[in-house]
Amino acid sequence: MKIGFLLTSILLFAGTLHPCLAQFTLTGQSGNFLVPEARVIGDKKIAFGSSFNPQQEALILYPNRRGTHEIHNFVTLGFLPFMELTFNLTPIVDAPLDYGIGDRSGSLRFLLKKETDKFPALLFGMYIPLGTSNFVDSNFITGTKHFNLGGKELTLSAGVGIPWVVRTLIFTGFDSIDIVKKENNYQVGFFGSARWKAHKHLLVAAEYQAKDVNLGLIGRLPDEKCFVKLYTFSFKTVGFGVSYTGLVK
Repeated sequence: MKIGFLLTSILLFAGTLHPCLAQFTLTGQSGNFLVPEARVIGDKKIAFGSSFNPQQEALILYPNRRGTHEIHNFVTLGFLPFMELTFNLTPIVDAPLDYGIGDRSGSLRFLLKKETDKFPALLFGMYIPLGTSNFVDSNFITGTKHFNLGGKELTLSAGVGIPWVVRTLIFTGFDSIDIVKKENNYQVGFFGSARWKAHKHLLVAAEYQAKDVNLGLIGRLPDEKCFVKLYTFSFKTVGFGVSYTGLVK
């Protein structure tokens, strides 16, 4: 009953949103699949979504569970023109009860510079320490530029992330501030992406991240609020997801 009430509430709320064109990564960042872009959704806007990630390419790597199916859920809020805030909850599909409700994380992204005719947009992203793990935590800077190719839009992004994060006592219970190395290669080192608008309702995207190449399709439904995506990570696995975004009035 509680789940049904929650789903009904989400659907009713989604119906009140006004269209807002944007697509998001598995973890709720503006982008395609795993690679972020230099873009924020803007003031008074909200997005939420869910993606299924297969075990071979799992991001959440708890001890003794090195790769299991996972479902990435996010809510992204834009309450200033230059900043967005994201909260993530990633339940592990076959996790025992002592793993709780899943991995929790949060992040902030700041648009440092808007795109111009000659120069790309620049964005800085940072995580919020909400838990003891750092699987989807990242600190990075990225740039994005749009090009018009015969009436078809091409979006190119490139950025770099550092392999270390700060572990603090905020929400974690640790009694010190430590700099630790990330537990996986998510948004570590150089990353980049390309997205081509093949049709009004179809986008084709490719990414490079952690020495892997990801490809996929992103479909925009006619209501201009909902995006669905189908992707492959390094041609090994297939995942899928859906996101919903809009303007709150």
